Amino acid sequence: MSTIGKLFGRSPFGQIQTHMEQVAKCIGKMVEAIEALKEGRYSELDDFAYEVSRMEHQADQIKDDIRNHLLRRFFMPIDRAEVLEILSLQDSLADTAEDVCKVITLKELPFPDECKESFDEFLKLNVQAFEIVANIISQLDELIESGFGGVEGEKIRALAHDAALAEHKADVVQIKLLKQLYKHDQEMSVGEFHLWMRFTRILSRISNASENLADRIIKTLSLK
Repeated sequence: MSTIGKLFGRSPFGQIQTHMEQVAKCIGKMVEAIEALKEGRYSELDDFAYEVSRMEHQADQIKDDIRNHLLRRFFMPIDRAEVLEILSLQDSLADTAEDVCKVITLKELPFPDECKESFDEFLKLNVQAFEIVANIISQLDELIESGFGGVEGEKIRALAHDAALAEHKADVVQIKLLKQLYKHDQEMSVGEFHLWMRFTRILSRISNASENLADRIIKTLSLK
């Protein structure tokens, strides 16, 4: 066991990383569901939604286990409240993946040709922001070993900047996509247009929560 481990006991960060790995499975399956939607494979969407809901439930079980064990810890390298906030933000990402998959089962959504490129970029940037913060979480052990500073600390700060940039780009592309959708609002039913607005709004939470999670970790670093 490392020196940090000897001082503080079993670190919660291995479990935090396990939880993030489960969240990543939710995000990955969500992307598969969206690809099925784009290809018009509507009959598969309920199965995707069920699978993501099952994965999200597994993430909840990991989250509950972490919370229960934190109550019994005395020494930790960072405050319990900070660990719980990181965990809550991670959990919101799994929740969002589940919400996306539920909403696209409600009605068959048309994909106007003009919107496809912007939507693909919007989805890509949201997933990119998530992948960056998942990378940050995967390096938490090294960050603790470094005392929350040095090269590891700078690397995490650079990744957090990248996550914020991806979120900003996603916001810009989202506006472009919404403008394109509004151009085609007369071609859609009221229900289809409303669902498109809801779909894009929920999907944007991926990059927003990813940026917030990266920012939370940076704030934790600043306290060390």
